[in-house]
Amino acid sequence: MILLKHKFNLLKVCIGSLIINLYIIPLNIYTNAQNSWNQYSVCINQLKKFEIEGEDAATACSDALIPKELSKCVSIIGNTTQINGNDSLRACFQVRRPVDLGNCVANIYQIFPSQTYINTNLDINKTNSLTLLDSCRSSLNPKLYSECVIATIKEVENITHIKAMSICLTAENMF
Repeated sequence: MILLKHKFNLLKVCIGSLIINLYIIPLNIYTNAQNSWNQYSVCINQLKKFEIEGEDAATACSDALIPKELSKCVSIIGNTTQINGNDSLRACFQVRRPVDLGNCVANIYQIFPSQTYINTNLDINKTNSLTLLDSCRSSLNPKLYSECVIATIKEVENITHIKAMSICLTAENMF
């Protein structure tokens, strides 16, 4: 009888402990998730790494449909090219698929780095990079567009990257 009573008390303690833990654990998970998985916080912090002012980053992230995709686009471009963070933010914000835009810019930029910087003049370098950014932004399908540009550069002799981008963008608009 005493043994049965002892087991019953032990069972009550275990159930009570389980109930308390069921309330405490979700609170800890919620607090941690709030800090590390808040997509607006992630977006703002990533944008600030590319010299975008905090208020501008907050405005862009709050207006974005999917903030993490916006900041990922800027990160892809910023980690691959010399394009200013504010310029890439503007372009990434204007498209429906920002990650595709970032990949388009990065893929084309990486295939011909020697052609991207034709002249040591900083203004020409910036113009070439912004032309690349704008052409990927203007494309209806940035993934296919970058494939077209890369193939054109590889397969056609003596063609500039500007001419290849123009050909692929014009062909895209014909259909």
